[in-house]
Amino acid sequence: METLTGSTANYSTALVVEDEPLVRTYVAEVLMDAGYRVFEACDALDALAILGERRDVHIVLTDIEMPGGMDGLELAGTIRSRWPEIVILVHSGRVRPAAHALPLGAGFIAKPYRADELLRELEELVERHSPSTGTDEDILDAWHATELAQAQAPPADKPFALAQAMAAEQAAIERFGRGPHIAAYDARFPDAPERGG
Repeated sequence: METLTGSTANYSTALVVEDEPLVRTYVAEVLMDAGYRVFEACDALDALAILGERRDVHIVLTDIEMPGGMDGLELAGTIRSRWPEIVILVHSGRVRPAAHALPLGAGFIAKPYRADELLRELEELVERHSPSTGTDEDILDAWHATELAQAQAPPADKPFALAQAMAAEQAAIERFGRGPHIAAYDARFPDAPERGG
């Protein structure tokens, strides 16, 4: 099995939230084979109870359609508001959520998927969620990429693209400071159009 090269001690424990036992077991085994410690929940309420008790869970993978009073999208939104440091990956075989339906920074992968696809998507989310581990150039490049994506996004995807660009700019602010982050961006991309268009 592939090992996540981007995982760190902070992102070594995951919670899999899935009501289908076979799918939950498959995802848990993929993650354990990749070196993660894994907890499992069969619905959103179970997941929130686990997150309320544990401080070492920094990755949540959740299905959308689940029994109980809260679906996976609502769960993802609750997690983002209570525990913003948690990386969230939503998955579904029947529902394809609009980009703006996902919480800021959350990812989506359609079922069925292969183990390597799941691990690659998770690795990318972890890297995006912890940009301070990258070089100055990595942070500026990520910000630039989100600015370009926002400029080219269709109208329906503009809110999500804007949110991604704002998150990338925030990472640059954290690295360079407010104000100097713009100078660093302009120095790296002198020919780029004005940001935030």
